[in-house]
Amino acid sequence: MSEVAQQETLGIEATCTSINAYDLVGTEIMVAVAYAVDAEQILMTLEYTKVVTEVTTPAAGIIAAIHCQKGDEVQVGDRIIDIQPA
Repeated sequence: MSEVAQQETLGIEATCTSINAYDLVGTEIMVAVAYAVDAEQILMTLEYTKVVTEVTTPAAGIIAAIHCQKGDEVQVGDRIIDIQPA
């Protein structure tokens, strides 16, 4: 990805409501590359020992990349989705 494209892309990172979470599992992905999304729309859910966290977008835009698939393990702070702001 070019430097200009990276500056225009908003990265969404894995989070969890559980304090000491690790090895989060993507349980559901509700979007695909090129989908238009609204602010606060749920993009995917992550699970850690039965704690489910909904990952939402802070702004409207277009999904540029998805860096994990259903069933993949990610860590808190890993970049999981890129969005080009609208």
